[in-house]
Amino acid sequence: MIKTGIVVLVHGSRGKLGKVEVESALETIVEGLKPCLAQGVEVIGAALQFNQPSLEEAVEILCSRHIKRIIVVPYFLFAGRHITEHVPQALADLQHLYPDTRFIVADAMGLDGFFIGLLARRVVKAAPDLGRALVNARGKSIETESMQIVDSLLPPLPDMPVEEMAVIKRLVHAGGDVEVAKLAKFSSNAVSSGISAITLGSPIFTDVRMTMTGIDLRLADPFGCTVTCALDLMEIGGQPEPGENTRTAAGMKNLGGKLDGAIVAIGNAPTALFALLELVDDRSIKPALIVGMPVGFVKAAESKLELMKRDIPYITVTGTRGGSALAAAAVNSLLRIAPDRHSPA
Repeated sequence: MIKTGIVVLVHGSRGKLGKVEVESALETIVEGLKPCLAQGVEVIGAALQFNQPSLEEAVEILCSRHIKRIIVVPYFLFAGRHITEHVPQALADLQHLYPDTRFIVADAMGLDGFFIGLLARRVVKAAPDLGRALVNARGKSIETESMQIVDSLLPPLPDMPVEEMAVIKRLVHAGGDVEVAKLAKFSSNAVSSGISAITLGSPIFTDVRMTMTGIDLRLADPFGCTVTCALDLMEIGGQPEPGENTRTAAGMKNLGGKLDGAIVAIGNAPTALFALLELVDDRSIKPALIVGMPVGFVKAAESKLELMKRDIPYITVTGTRGGSALAAAAVNSLLRIAPDRHSPA
């Protein structure tokens, strides 16, 4: 395989809040994309304007690593002037600088049908009553059919507690991967501790916004459980302290005592899980449950092994698999189980 690099290209933002959002989004997109690609492919995020690295800086980084094929993936909805004029001109200039490198531009996000469903979910999140008929009429039947398929694919696990099995089914459904069932691990009191926290209205914290967005507020709201991304509680423009290499790690440490008794769902960043475990070890912070499912080939598996060494309730998926969808699915499955245990006032 030709040594290949991917540049995920966003527009960028000049505003302080927007710049932080762009940085966080790129980190999430890049880390989420890596496990989907062949091993050895390098992925880097870049902005067309206002944020760093720029497209030119990203290409320079990849070419310095002797990469001979660079695919630019525009994270744009439409093929406007940026895609039809500005990016081709920039790449033409870069081709002169790096004549031995092949540049390819992927399609813009465009009118993929996925975005219709995404828009529907955004509407339902803003006004849940507007989406119930659709969910019941179409989504429910699709979900029911999907879960029936999951049931047919999973091998019998007679010794598995019923509630843990319910979580596993949701993980398999979210990941589209039956192998996840073999990799899911629970501490002895994980499900009961998580459900107890839910019935008490404990907060739910996530490492990144993608995990937060995946948690169903319609399930959380009746219990009074707030769902917050750690990054949103950091000061705008806040940077990692010395020794911390990501903002997600800094965001987790910033939560400190707020994590006591909370559910913490980590679906992206191994560094966030390591930072959380430092709080557990050094400051005796005790979350009610850690859903530790960072994804990727760099430190993800190691962070989950460290989690399983702690005497603290956890749900995890061993190895490199994981991701925001799986972490959110685990939390949602507990939120679905909780009403059977407790009727909120």
